[in-house]
This record gives sequence, C-alpha cells and structure tokens, in this order.
Amino acid sequence: MCILSSIQALFHEFQSLKVKFYYMKKNMWCGIFGKFSSVVVLLMMLSSMSVAIAATSIEESISNKLKAINSNIEVESLIESPWPGMYEITLKTGEVIFSDQNAEYLMIGQMYNLSQDEGFINLTERKFQAKVAKTLAKVPAAEQIVYAAIGEEKAAITVFTDIDCYYCQKLHKAVPQLQKNGVTVKYMAFPRAGVGSDVARQMESIWCAKDPSLALTAAKSKQRVASIKCDNPVSRQFRLGHELGVNATPSIFTEAGVKIAGFASTKSLLNELGLL
Repeated sequence: MCILSSIQALFHEFQSLKVKFYYMKKNMWCGIFGKFSSVVVLLMMLSSMSVAIAATSIEESISNKLKAINSNIEVESLIESPWPGMYEITLKTGEVIFSDQNAEYLMIGQMYNLSQDEGFINLTERKFQAKVAKTLAKVPAAEQIVYAAIGEEKAAITVFTDIDCYYCQKLHKAVPQLQKNGVTVKYMAFPRAGVGSDVARQMESIWCAKDPSLALTAAKSKQRVASIKCDNPVSRQFRLGHELGVNATPSIFTEAGVKIAGFASTKSLLNELGLL
C-alpha cells in the first residue's frame, strides 16, 4: 500500500508540474524528469513483484495438486515453457510433464519446436542432453577408466559398459583405433545384472586394480581378474547410469550429452562424432 500511495502522489505531482512545464527554467528539467523516473522505477518494481508472486503461486498450486494425487510426487523445478500458457515440470525422478497454470490439463511426452531452418527440434531431448552433459562433466576422472586420445583430442565419449556384454567387448577392441583418430574413451561401470552380481564384483576388482585399464582389457578378453576389494565407484556409477536413462550396454554419450545407442563399427561411431 505504501508503494501504491507513493505512485499516486508522484502522479498527481507530475500532472501539476506538466501544466507549468513551459514556464519553467532549464534548471528545473532535472527535477521534473527525476520524479518521472521514480514513477517508472516504482511501476517496474510492482510489475516484477506481481510476476514473482504469480510464479510462486502457480508452482505451489501445481505442486499441491500433484501431491494430492500422490504424496510421493516431488517437483524439482517448474518453468514456463516456450508453449504459451504451458509449464514444464521436472520431477525429482527425472520425468518431465507439462501442465496448464491450473494443473487441470497434464501432458506427458516431448515438446517439439518446428523450425524453418532445422525442421523438428526436440526441446525436451535437448534439455535432457544438457543435464546429461553437466552431470557427466562432474564425474572425477579418477573414478573413470580412461583411454586418452593419441595426439590432439578431437572428441571424448563416456561409455557405460559391462564386461560380459558382446558389443562392449567389440567396442573395446576398437578403442586403439578410436584413440588414433583423436577420441578419448572414458569408461563407467554398468553391470547389467545389478549391484552384488558376479559381474559387478569383477568390475569392482577392475576398478580396484593397480592398473585398471589393463585389468579392463583383460576382462573384456574373457580373462578372470584377481579379486580385490577397495572403496570403488561401481555401485554409484550403476545408479547414475539409471538416472541418465541407461538401460543397455554399451551406452555412449558425447560431451554434449547426446546418447549414441550401441556400437556397430569404428567408422559409424567416428561418423556420429563428426570426425569423418
């Protein structure tokens, strides 16, 4: 109310000053426009406050309605989507849904933008790819098994792998060729049989080995590695893989978070990376 009263008072004063405007001296101009600027600033403040209050109310309204359906539903973020009147809701489970501001109509799926230059652009996928890239960038290199590019690095890929997977073994045989073509390969563990399985225990031993890269190569050549125990990231990487939508191996991600499903050949992978 204080702000509204101030605005009204300033407007009345401004109207009065306008009548006398042409009779004032040049040194009065600063005062007039100084007061006018104050009005503009106050109006902008009120506008910002109303937008912030509306956004908070919408988020609370949608969250409350979702919780009324299922108390376990938790909203991680809510933003206004490019589609006017629609809000993009990211749940803590990673799922994305769309809602009107009253949470009366919900849509589960992907949002596309039709661009004259690029055709159909999957906005939902692009957002998820950005999340994947950001998440993987935070993984310490010490927790990965890395085969660095030979010479100049032209690309880097993160691979969720399983030592008992045929296509993972096929990809690993191609690693030297990828390295020669400037590709760094960063391995992360994804034992498909789950944490606690025989494969998971072997992968824990690999990550605990004195030379993990040699141990991984041996395991992918169907050699049994010596059992070693230590604090290792295998279970964490397995859970992270699930969070990033990994459900098969090898799952390959570029630095931009783009997922390349499976492995066909060195040539096809290099082509996917834009190196051919």
